[in-house]
Amino acid sequence: MAVFKRFLVGDQERVLLIRKGRFERFLEPGEYWVFAAGLRAETFNIAELVFENVWVDYLLKEQPEIAARLFIVIETNDAQVAPVFLNGRLTRVLAPGKRALYWRGAIQVTFEIIDVAEAREVPQRLLAAVFRLGGPAIYANVDEGKAGLLFVENRFVRTLAPGSYGFWNVPGTPRVEILDLRLQTVEIPGQEILTRDKVSLRVNVWAEFQVTDPVRAKQSVKDYAEHLYRTLQLAVRQTLGRRTLEEILAEKVDIDETVAAEVRREMQTFGVRVGAIALKDVILPGEMREILNQVVAAEKQAQANLIRRREETAATRSLLNTAKLMEDNPLLVRLKELETLEKVAEKVEKITVSGGFDALLSDLIQIRERS
Repeated sequence: MAVFKRFLVGDQERVLLIRKGRFERFLEPGEYWVFAAGLRAETFNIAELVFENVWVDYLLKEQPEIAARLFIVIETNDAQVAPVFLNGRLTRVLAPGKRALYWRGAIQVTFEIIDVAEAREVPQRLLAAVFRLGGPAIYANVDEGKAGLLFVENRFVRTLAPGSYGFWNVPGTPRVEILDLRLQTVEIPGQEILTRDKVSLRVNVWAEFQVTDPVRAKQSVKDYAEHLYRTLQLAVRQTLGRRTLEEILAEKVDIDETVAAEVRREMQTFGVRVGAIALKDVILPGEMREILNQVVAAEKQAQANLIRRREETAATRSLLNTAKLMEDNPLLVRLKELETLEKVAEKVEKITVSGGFDALLSDLIQIRERS
């Protein structure tokens, strides 16, 4: 039985020697003859960079010089993360409260410790790589015309301008809410209204609004869009409920300016600017539409009759004036006769005149009598 055992350790290998359950040493590259009694050996390929073994805690506490010579030790507390780079390329993010030992060798291992309690945001230079690796972070893209609100443990932290962001997800839970700062519209369809004369109708209301202060819009009211919706409903009732159906239809009543101004003032306190407010449609019940159609038809018929009577009166007045002129001026009578003769001549192929105009007119009368 051999007393010594030969070990040939390559450049990419390390050998851990354990004798009778106790740590003895690591064998680095080279050739060794080791006394074999009670010996157990474990061979490691340092190309598999992370050293994971039951002897880690022992080495760090009892053999710190060996650990420092063979390993790069990375350790984080509960408020830290550690991006790990291999040959300058980010390959891992060590989460809080973790530890990792990397073999020293041909591959350059570097790292940095980030205190997330003080630097919650992922550095822009690391954002793409952390996102690719699925590191312990949440990500948010804020488009142009929008704003992001960052909350940590449900407490507002700051407003985010358009851009891409990442936030370490420890400790606490970060959350980003996106608010649209562009001009928007809200529509209230089919709002039931009872007019002053007890007529039930439905109206469609439209308004435009824009968030001017995203922080107040989020913190001052639970849902600013829903609050605007309810406020507009009340404004419509206050405006149309005080008017009759005839006033609404005849005057094309819009939202009362006083009521609209009150809506704008109230929403401004929540960081929302309200622009135009208008009624899009006024919808009447079926039976009311039939009645109104009959009223409109009667009104139009009465207007037509009035216009016809006016025209008849004007024509009669014109004839009376003409008769008076002809009575006082025989020459006008003669001209009228000639006009009549001209109209008849247009419809007759040939006319023979004998005896002057008097004979012609006499024959004309006879022709009419024969026809």
